[in-house]
Amino acid sequence: LTAMLLLAAALLMGMKSTPTNIEFSCNDLKLDDDYAAMEKAFGKPWYSDNRMVYGRSVDYYVYHDKTVIGISKKTGKVVDIVLNDRKYTLAKGVMIGATPYKMQSVYGKGERMNLDGNNYFIYNSQTAPKQRLLLQLDPMEDFLIGVRLTSLPLDDEDADAAMYDDDQAEVDELHTGEIDTSAVTTDKNHDANAKIRINYKKSW
Repeated sequence: LTAMLLLAAALLMGMKSTPTNIEFSCNDLKLDDDYAAMEKAFGKPWYSDNRMVYGRSVDYYVYHDKTVIGISKKTGKVVDIVLNDRKYTLAKGVMIGATPYKMQSVYGKGERMNLDGNNYFIYNSQTAPKQRLLLQLDPMEDFLIGVRLTSLPLDDEDADAAMYDDDQAEVDELHTGEIDTSAVTTDKNHDANAKIRINYKKSW
């Protein structure tokens, strides 16, 4: 079973990550929880903002301590948790300021990876391969400076790979962009350069 899960992780993800059996959670909030669980764990947010992340509509809830939690507009599930305050702890006391030794002793020995110009240890859950934990490292000394728990794609390659394994609700969401079919070839119009354009924005 473990081997099958590891194989699934390799097939489903473009972004490389290290498998771990440690649960991803903070303040008892986990990915795939709902809004009520978020309020129970972190209280009422300061404000919210909707963003498109690789074609997925996500409502982001922002807190005064800069905690940011994203909930899929389509499914109502938590898909993104971003932490920057050392008052929050992960598994076995991992918190902002943790050393590489501490992080790897809890989650396993990971390789340092670069994403958008920042260095991370990136882990994926053995029981839920699409769920990942990003531990952002200080550029000079590698201690922990930021945490992200996410089930969203991390880059273009990751987004392309995820399209083949999205839940049906997520697939439907990717198809909500406007489609320009004016150049599509028909029996009456044999345009060799016909194209279908799908317009959507991405951010993160």
